[in-house]
Amino acid sequence: MICTQTNEATVRRPSAVALALLALAACSGAQAADPGLLRLESHGPDEGLPQSTVRALANDDQGFLWVATQDGLARFDGHRFQVWRAGDDAQDLASGSIDSMAFDPATRRLWLGTNDSGLEVVHLPTWDQVRLDARSGLAHNQIEGIALDGDDGAWIGTRGGLDHVVAETGAVTSLGGGEIAGLAALPGSGVALALGRDCRLWRATRTSLDLLATLPSPADDCVALQAGPEGAWAASAHAGVFLFAVADGKMRRSLPLQQAAPVTTLLRRGDGSLLIGFRDGRVARLDSATADAPFPLSLDRRLDSSVTTLHEDAAGSLWIGTYTSGLHYARPLSATVRVGRSEAGAPGGWPKASMRAIWRAGDHILLGTDGGLLERRGTAVDWREVPGFDGHSVRAIAREGEGRGGWWIGTHDGLFHWSGRGPARAMDGLPDNRVETLLLEPGGDGWIGTHGGLVRMQAGKIVDDPALAPLRDSQVTALLRMGPRLWIATNANGLWRLDPGQAPARVFPEALHNSLWSLLADDGALWAGSYARGIYRIDLATSAVTNIRHSDGLGNDVIYSMLTDDLGRLWASTNNGLSVIDPGNGSIQVLGPRDGLANREYNSGSAYRDARGLLYFGGTRGVDVLDPSGLPRHSAPARPVLTTLRTSPLDADGGGPREIGIVYDSAAQLAHRDRMITVRMTAIDFAAPDAARLRYRVLGLHDDWVYPHAPTAEFSVTGLPPGGYVLEVEAAGRDGRFGQPRRFGLEMAPPWWRHPVAYVAYALALLLLLGLVVRRVDAAVRRERRQVELLERTVAERTAQLQLANQRLSRANARLSIDTRRDPLTRISNRRDLQEWLGREAAALRSRLEDTNGGGDRLVFLMIDIDDFKQVNDVYGHQAGDEVLVHLADRLRLLSRDDDLLVRWGGEEFLLISRFAHLEDAPQLAERIRAAIAGQPVRIGRGVSLELTCSIGFAPWPFSIEWPDIGDWSACVGLADRCLYTVKRGSKNGWVGVVPGDAPKAEAIQALLAGAHPDDVGEHTVRMLYSGEKPPRLGC
Repeated sequence: MICTQTNEATVRRPSAVALALLALAACSGAQAADPGLLRLESHGPDEGLPQSTVRALANDDQGFLWVATQDGLARFDGHRFQVWRAGDDAQDLASGSIDSMAFDPATRRLWLGTNDSGLEVVHLPTWDQVRLDARSGLAHNQIEGIALDGDDGAWIGTRGGLDHVVAETGAVTSLGGGEIAGLAALPGSGVALALGRDCRLWRATRTSLDLLATLPSPADDCVALQAGPEGAWAASAHAGVFLFAVADGKMRRSLPLQQAAPVTTLLRRGDGSLLIGFRDGRVARLDSATADAPFPLSLDRRLDSSVTTLHEDAAGSLWIGTYTSGLHYARPLSATVRVGRSEAGAPGGWPKASMRAIWRAGDHILLGTDGGLLERRGTAVDWREVPGFDGHSVRAIAREGEGRGGWWIGTHDGLFHWSGRGPARAMDGLPDNRVETLLLEPGGDGWIGTHGGLVRMQAGKIVDDPALAPLRDSQVTALLRMGPRLWIATNANGLWRLDPGQAPARVFPEALHNSLWSLLADDGALWAGSYARGIYRIDLATSAVTNIRHSDGLGNDVIYSMLTDDLGRLWASTNNGLSVIDPGNGSIQVLGPRDGLANREYNSGSAYRDARGLLYFGGTRGVDVLDPSGLPRHSAPARPVLTTLRTSPLDADGGGPREIGIVYDSAAQLAHRDRMITVRMTAIDFAAPDAARLRYRVLGLHDDWVYPHAPTAEFSVTGLPPGGYVLEVEAAGRDGRFGQPRRFGLEMAPPWWRHPVAYVAYALALLLLLGLVVRRVDAAVRRERRQVELLERTVAERTAQLQLANQRLSRANARLSIDTRRDPLTRISNRRDLQEWLGREAAALRSRLEDTNGGGDRLVFLMIDIDDFKQVNDVYGHQAGDEVLVHLADRLRLLSRDDDLLVRWGGEEFLLISRFAHLEDAPQLAERIRAAIAGQPVRIGRGVSLELTCSIGFAPWPFSIEWPDIGDWSACVGLADRCLYTVKRGSKNGWVGVVPGDAPKAEAIQALLAGAHPDDVGEHTVRMLYSGEKPPRLGC
C-alpha cells in the first residue's frame, strides 16, 4: 500500500490530540511512518523570547544557545530565556537589533553584528565590550555577516563592503567588495569566502580580497553562503543553489529549485547534507553534494513566515529561526514519537480524546474511550463511533475465536458481546457491572476483572465459581497468564495467584503495595505497576522483590500500563510521561510532552504493541505511537552550569541584595555581611530538557549528594561559617547517568574582629598593657585593693537589684503571654492561641499520617453553641450571661482531655479540638457534652438555677486521609459550623457531624467544603452523623 503525503501548506493544521490519535491510522508495512518527519518545539515571546524575529543563532562553550533578535539578545538553557537589550543598566548592548552573530570558543568572545550600530564584541566571562562602527573604520553600520578567523579576529560583512577586525586591538582593515550577503570561513587556512549581494563570490584573507567567481543569477539576488570540504554553496533567492570549487572558483553543480518561494538561507550540516530555507517557511534538504535533488523536510507544523537562519548545535540538533514565527527546535526523538501526516492518513478531527483500550489487527482498529467505542477499517475511511456504546467508558477489548468471532467489550456499564455489526449483546451475571480488564484463554474461555471481583467465563457464558470467593469485592485491575498460573492485580488488595484446582491466594502482601494496576512477564520475572509506589520486579525463582520509584528515575510513581520492546526494555505509562527501564544497563529514561508526546498523563490498561514492534499508549489527550528503535540505550550527560550568585546582607547597613553572573567563574570571595547565599544552577540538555536532573553537594557541609530531581535548582545557605568551601554540581541526561562535576569555590571571610590583622593588633595592645601594668604595679596595689573592695560591694548590690528586676520582668512577661492567649472572661484559649497551637500541630499531624500510612490520631473540630443564650441576657442581664459562659467553660474543660484544646470562638460559641484514632468515637464525645450541659442546671447569683441546652456540630481535619491536602483547618471549622447551625435550625439540644465515606473523591471533597450538601457529593465521599431520628438537611 502506498501512503500519500499531503502538502502541509494546503491543509489546515490538525490539533495536537487529533494528530496523536490519528497516528493509529498509520499505513501498514514498511511505510507505516514518515521517517523524515520533524516534530518542532516552538518558542516565542510567550515563552520568554524577546521578539518573534530571530536573526542569528550560536552556541557557546558552556552549552547555552544565544538568540539574536531585532529587540534584544537572549541566552537559552532549555528552560528559560535571559534577555539583554540596549539601554539596560548593567551589561547593556550597543543595539537591540542584531542581524549576525558568532562565538569564538578560544577567547570566549561573542561577536554581534547589529542592524544600525556597527559591531560589538563581548567577552562573556567579564562582559568587557569592544564597539566599532563607521566612525571606527567599518564600511557600514549595518552588519550582514561574521566569519571568525581562528586568531581573535573576524571578517565582517557589511552593507558597504567587507572588513577584517582584530578584537583585542579594535584594528579595522577595509577589504571592499560591496554589500555582503554571506560569509564562510575556511578553518585553519586564514581564508574566508564572501558572497556579495550582487552575486560575486570573493576569496578574502586578512588583508586582501580577490574575485573567485560570479553566480549566474539576477543582479542583487544572492542571499546566503556556506562552505565545506566539497566546496562553497552559494544561494540566489530566485535562481537556486550553486556549488563552487574553493581553489579555482569553477562551478561544480547548479540546483534550480522547483519552489515558488525565494531562498532565504543555507546550512551545511556536519553530516555533509545541505539545508535550504525559503521565504514561505519551508526547509529542503540535499543529502550530499552528489545527491540528485533536494527534498522538502516534513515538519509537524507550518512555519508561517520566512526562514531567517538555520543552526546545528554540538549534538547535531537543528534549530530554525523565522522572521515572525519565533524559534523552532527539531526534537531529536522525532523518529521515535511517530505522529505525522503518514500516520494520520488524512487530516481531520477526532470525536473523543481520553483513550482506555486499544485493539488492532492490520488496518482494523478498535479504540475504547471514556465516551464510547471507535472503529476504523483501513486508512481510506474515517473513524466511526460504534452504535450502542455512546457514553460508555470502554475499559477492555478482546477478540474471541482467534479472529473468527466477535469481540468482548468491557465497560463500566457491563460486559457486551459485539459481532462487529449490529447492536451489542449485554451479558448478565456480573457481581459488579464495572469491568476493568479481560483475558481470553484459547478455546473461548476467559476471565473478567470487575470492581466486584474476578469472574470466570466458559463457552461464552458467565459462571458462578465459588472457588473465586476470596476475591469477592476486590477491584481486579489486571490479569496475566504465565503457564498454568494466573496472576491477578487488584486496586486495594495487592497481588494474587491462582493455580489450577486451588483457590486464589494473595502473595507478597508485605513487599507490594495494595494498589496494583498493571502486570508484565519478562524472563523469569514478574513486573507489577502500582498506584503511587512505582514498579515492582519479582524474581519468580528467588521471590526477591525490587521496587523502582520516582527517586530512582521514574517520571512518576503512578504506573498505568507496561510494554516491552525488542531490546528488552520496559516502557511504562505514568502520570508524568513515559518511563523506559533498561534492565541490561540499569538506566531509566523519561519521555514527556517536550519530546513530542501528546500526553503527559496516561490511562490504565490503555497500551498495545503491534506486530512491527510499535508501541501504543492511550492517555487523556489521545494515543501516542512510538518506535522504540529510535530511542538510544544511552544518552549524553547534561551539562551542569552555575548561572548566578545572589548574596543578601545581614542588616540594612550592609546594602541591598547583590546578584552576579558566575557562568565562567571558578570561585567567589564572600564578605562576612553576606549572610544569605544563593547559587542558581541549571542542567543544559536540549535533547531532553525536562528529563535532565541535577545533584549537588558542598564539601564541608553535606555528607551526601542533594537531589533536587529537576533540571533547574537553587542552593541556599544562611550564616555560612568563615572558611573555604567547594560546591560540586553534576548533571544527568535522559538516562540518569551523571557526568563530570562543575566545581565552584566559596571563600567566606571572617568578621573584622577575627581577621589575622586584628589578632596582631590584639597582641600588640596586650604587650603595651602588660608593660604599663608592670611599671605601675607597686603604686597601684593599695589603690586597687580599695577599689576592688568597693567594686565588689557595688557589684553585689547591683547584681541583687538586677536579679530582682529580672525576676519581676520574667513574671510580668509570663503573665502577659498568658493574657494575650486567653479569653479574659472564661480564661480558656482565644483565637490567637488557636493559631499558634495549630501551627505546631499541623506539621506533627501530617508527619504522623505519613509515618502510619494514613493511620494514627486525627483532629476533630467540635463547634458548641448555647441554645437561646440571648434570653439569658435579656431576662437576667449580661452579668448573668457572663456567669453562664464561665460555668459552661469550666464544664467543657472537665470534659476535655489534657491534649485537647478548648477555645472561646466568640459570644456563646466554643470550639473544642480533640484527637481521635477512630472518627466513630466523635459522636460519643458530642453526646457526653450535650448531656452534661442539658443534665445539670447552672446556678447564678441570687440563687437562680438555669436549665440550658447546647447544639454541637463537628467535622474532622484533614477531612480525608486519602486527600490530606484538600481543605485547610479553617475550611473544616466552617464545615463544623454548618453542622452546628443545622442543629440550631432544627430542634436544638443535639449534634450533627460529617465524616468521610468509604471512597472519598477529591472533587467531591472540594465541593463539600465549598458549600455543597452531602447528598450532592455522594455517600462514598461523606457520611452524616446526627443525634436525632431523622437526617437533617445540612445548610450551605
